[in-house]
Amino acid sequence: MTGTAPQATSTLPLGQLKRMPLGLRLAVLIALLMVLGMGVMSLVILVKQNEVRHAQIQDFGTALSLQLAASVVEPLFTNDQVALDVLTSNFVKLPRIQGAEIIDSKGKVVARAGYIPGDIAPLPELGAGLLSVFRAPPEVVAFRGAIAFKGVSAGFARINIETSQHSHAHSSTIRTLLVTCAIVTLIAIVVAWFISRYVSRPINQILRAIANIGSGEIQPNTVERRGDELGQLMAAINQMGQGLLQKNQVESLLSRFLAKDVADEMLSQLDTVNIGGARVDATVLFADIVGFTSMSEQISPEEVAEFLNEYYGYFTLCSRFFFGTVDKFIGDCAMVVFGAPKTDPEHSFHAVSCAILIQKLMDRLNEARAAEGKPEVLVRIGVNSGQMLAGIMGDSERMEYTVVGDSVNLASRLCNESSGGQVIIEEALYEKLAPGNRILASSYKSIRLRGKALPSTIYTVEDVASEYRMPMAAMIEDVMGKKRKVA
Repeated sequence: MTGTAPQATSTLPLGQLKRMPLGLRLAVLIALLMVLGMGVMSLVILVKQNEVRHAQIQDFGTALSLQLAASVVEPLFTNDQVALDVLTSNFVKLPRIQGAEIIDSKGKVVARAGYIPGDIAPLPELGAGLLSVFRAPPEVVAFRGAIAFKGVSAGFARINIETSQHSHAHSSTIRTLLVTCAIVTLIAIVVAWFISRYVSRPINQILRAIANIGSGEIQPNTVERRGDELGQLMAAINQMGQGLLQKNQVESLLSRFLAKDVADEMLSQLDTVNIGGARVDATVLFADIVGFTSMSEQISPEEVAEFLNEYYGYFTLCSRFFFGTVDKFIGDCAMVVFGAPKTDPEHSFHAVSCAILIQKLMDRLNEARAAEGKPEVLVRIGVNSGQMLAGIMGDSERMEYTVVGDSVNLASRLCNESSGGQVIIEEALYEKLAPGNRILASSYKSIRLRGKALPSTIYTVEDVASEYRMPMAAMIEDVMGKKRKVA
């Protein structure tokens, strides 16, 4: 446990840094670089200024100590005490000179004036230069200069210089640099923030554009145009958005001409569209409006189109309710496929249920038409299930998605055998659904089918089991409610 805790702690700042917004990270990086640069520059200036300060003090003290030593050569060799006292006293009156003294070759102080922090023992060699620094206030630096005449050493002169003026200048320089660094740091932070905003703004636009594209809110020219690399990326995103917008428009337009499942199937094969299909087990429903030809002769073409569009809508609603796909509308007839292109293990029952739903909806619609004094509309339906070929049919100039096969032809024939208001199925489909007691059907008549020696019995489906009726009733009430609102 003790070995893993430090590792988790050490990785936390890195993880937090990675989670920071790019603009904030860029601002912090720019500010740190500028502060680091100012810090290095200030340090160099301080070091150089301190070197210059020490050199100035050294030169100043050495020159004055040599000047005092030269002025006391004659009085020291002639033992003129009065002259030595006067010279040292006058020397102390000079600016920044705190004290002065004359020491002979034996180490004896022969003259002294001003502030002398301590005595200095005789040195084996005598020369000029810095002796020591006394930190007692005020700060004093001691210098000495050798007293000699024609190679004969007589002692040395010592002076103490106050360096507070230099220290004040140095402190003032430090304060100025600190204030300047603080101001420059604030300016750097502000400038870095604006630079980061300038750089991160197009990136944020790109992120918003990608998020919008991901959520389906596609708009052309979602980001601004620029001439740099980000501009090229923005142009690519604009082009992608334009392409996706056109694709969505094509999909929307295609879905208005084809069922959504069929449209999706065709769009998924855009790059490899092949004429032909695959053998599937599916169910086909044909719904035909009885007496439509005579009805259309009595009304205008506009009214015919309005009537057909209304009932096409009802057929589509019922087919979607049971996962069916409207394959095509042929005049007043609708062809609906169950189990293709989307697989549905219950396609047979769903097809028969859809047929019953259509007939129940027609009954309610006819009640409303009778109240308006309009003739009733009867629909005959044939349903058949079996093997069929599902896919894209046609030629290179015109294609469509559909199902073909003997099972499809039989569904169309069953529709022709039906009367208005009936749902007809073949014996094989009845035997498939009857054991589950999910449908209520009765024998209708016998017909001779192509390819079979003996006649086949067809059945009329009267209803579905009671547990399946409630959803149908709710759907019908919803349709009738919307129709009343429109009326």
